[in-house]
Amino acid sequence: MQRPLTKHLGRSHTAVELQLAMSLAVGALLLACQVDTKFVDVPHSVCASGEIWAFQDKDNPRMNPGRSCVQCHTEENDPAQAPIYVFAGTVMRAEHEGDDCRGVPSMNVIVTGADGTEFSMPSNSAGNFWLPPETEVLMPYTARIVDDAGNARVQQNPVDNGDCNSCHTEAGANGATGRLIPPVAP
Repeated sequence: MQRPLTKHLGRSHTAVELQLAMSLAVGALLLACQVDTKFVDVPHSVCASGEIWAFQDKDNPRMNPGRSCVQCHTEENDPAQAPIYVFAGTVMRAEHEGDDCRGVPSMNVIVTGADGTEFSMPSNSAGNFWLPPETEVLMPYTARIVDDAGNARVQQNPVDNGDCNSCHTEAGANGATGRLIPPVAP
């Protein structure tokens, strides 16, 4: 049986309750510190968001916005630390934004496979999005980016590479004109 700690706390709490409360408080504090503190301020001439990723490239879903997600995770070859995605990318703020600039949160990237099946990927606070590694999409696919108001930017030409940032680079590659960017509101 746990002994109440009334002498120091003014009311009856067991040591287990206090230990649990402290653990939860410390966990919440650590989680809050992890959320978006790995971006640092830079001039808007460097990044449209005014923020750039500036920390270690491990174990964080907000890491390295704009870089080739699938290629990097495949090179790491460590599914426990870097899941080997088939689809992943970043919605950036500007068409010719550099690597590591914070992207656009709360976008919905919808991929439609050749069989008509749709897969939805929300962008996180860094603009990064992905499908779980086990997801199978019939190639070629089309995609669209939809904002909270329902405005959409549609990719018209079917493609067969799910590593979105390998083509949607700062300069654009393989027929892409630049980064994936949010739809324009009417």
